[in-house]
Amino acid sequence: MIEIVTDSSFASLGKEKSMWAILTHEGVLITSAVKDSVLSLEISRTRGANWHGELRYSPFRVSIGDVFSVSFSVRAKRPFTFSVWLGQQNAPYKSLVAEENHFGEEIMTDEWQTFTHTWHPILTEEAARLNFVLGQIDNAVEIKDVRLTKT
Repeated sequence: MIEIVTDSSFASLGKEKSMWAILTHEGVLITSAVKDSVLSLEISRTRGANWHGELRYSPFRVSIGDVFSVSFSVRAKRPFTFSVWLGQQNAPYKSLVAEENHFGEEIMTDEWQTFTHTWHPILTEEAARLNFVLGQIDNAVEIKDVRLTKT
């Protein structure tokens, strides 16, 4: 088993050469803080599209035949639907797994929840990304214990 996420404490977020990045689109604003390896995100100016606010870990290589497992714990001030996906870092931003193997949409609540999912890539990609899609509503989100492994 190979650990893909080498900074699960988010210590490098916001620093040069960090594999963690916050991406915003269409005017969404996300501010971040890290305390005791918990990432807190304040999300505002949302317009209803999840992909307008994202947390990304990249780049890393994905090959057909690999098996990736993700696990993480999250909670939000206001319950909402979110998703996590394995895809291309750059355009055309394709998913690297079949439709039936997507993480899908889950409900994040105000209690800590741990989610796990296993992906079986159908495409090879040199610059893949793990993407948390969080921009649906103005909210406060916390994330911890992110693990992405490859077998």
